Amino acid sequence: MSDDTTMMDIIGTILLRLVTVALFIVIAILALLFLRSNTDLHVGLIAVLAIVVGVVGALLLRLLFTGLSRLGRTSDH
Repeated sequence: MSDDTTMMDIIGTILLRLVTVALFIVIAILALLFLRSNTDLHVGLIAVLAIVVGVVGALLLRLLFTGLSRLGRTSDH
């Protein structure tokens, strides 16, 4: 029984990392498009800013989802 739980934990961790990478890519592309159309900065600087926004956005969303998950778990008791 513990072997199934361990495998599910591994699969859950892999899926969490894939979702985090997908969130980063989507947020970074949206930031790149927004910055490119609304600013006159150099393209390299816009790309670096989009990467930073993508990393910060993905981390904040992951923290938000973790907090909501914990909140949901504590309200069930």
